[in-house]
Amino acid sequence: MTYREIINSVLRRLREDTISSDWSGDLIDSTGPTDYQVMIGDFVNEVKREVEDAWDWTSLRRTETVSTVSGTRTYNLPSTSQRTRIMSVQEQDKGGNLKPVSYDWIKQARYPSEISSLPDSFAVVGNSSGLLTAQLYPKPDAVYSVDFHLTDPQDDLTSSTTSLTIFEYPVILGVWARAIAERGEDGGSLTDMAQLQYQQALADAISQDAGRHTDEVTWDAI
Repeated sequence: MTYREIINSVLRRLREDTISSDWSGDLIDSTGPTDYQVMIGDFVNEVKREVEDAWDWTSLRRTETVSTVSGTRTYNLPSTSQRTRIMSVQEQDKGGNLKPVSYDWIKQARYPSEISSLPDSFAVVGNSSGLLTAQLYPKPDAVYSVDFHLTDPQDDLTSSTTSLTIFEYPVILGVWARAIAERGEDGGSLTDMAQLQYQQALADAISQDAGRHTDEVTWDAI
């Protein structure tokens, strides 16, 4: 669903006027939608972030491949942000997974003498431009291809025609619940009931998406 379609789906549940046509540019700068409609648009991005952070959604996963340089341990990960999550890191040639460690661990491991070899560990720090930066240990002694498997949330929605990447139903119900809370209640539907419906929709969506990654989910016997 597009940004406008999601906003309108919430507005219909609230029995409010919908946005009849696509706006031009960013919603916040458009003169067409009303202040209330813009507020619902803000709620969409707030709930979208909640849903994105709740699970490593298939639709948000991607791989960033870094080619190492002999003698260089630090690498920027392009197109990442502080919200990007690293799921795993793998070196292509040998196929081994690099283990996550702290930056302090790497600093201690480098002394009293630093070795150069095929990396087997990594630590993540940020940099001034907002990209994630990875430090590898040991320091690469040759060119290696290292795959960073990431979960990368979608940018905030602003344009009317931008489509939501994740499941739209939890987002719609989450915005509806937030809008009900903002004005008290809606047509007898209490805030806690709407919130429960949102939580159930989110749990169902996670369960459905988790079925695509059964190796990542462990069920404990009761």
